Amino acid sequence: MPDWRNQEATNQTIFREMNEWTEEGNDARLGIGHRIDTYLCECSDPRCTQSIRLTRLEYESIRAEPVRFAIALNHENPEIDLLVEENERFATVDKFYGVPARIARESDPRRLVTGMSWAPD
Repeated sequence: MPDWRNQEATNQTIFREMNEWTEEGNDARLGIGHRIDTYLCECSDPRCTQSIRLTRLEYESIRAEPVRFAIALNHENPEIDLLVEENERFATVDKFYGVPARIARESDPRRLVTGMSWAPD
């Protein structure tokens, strides 16, 4: 029987992938800069519709680690998330537990793109 923690980790990876698509669209339309963009909360609740605001630099810093996710404040699940940092706009969590961490690493859309890099303006 699948573990609920695995499903919650999978939910987070779906939101992360949606944010990747949003980021690509924003770059094409608005260019890359220090603006604050709107992203989906990458928490494990599949019903969550809360948005969060991050700069591109903040998002890229989080995305540098495949087990790291940007979530709305107080959306962490202490059974699968380790709170790394928070500010007034969002929190950053790591998957720290076995299979959920593996799911996060293996589903990272950036691991499939060789040579993907980003540099600020």
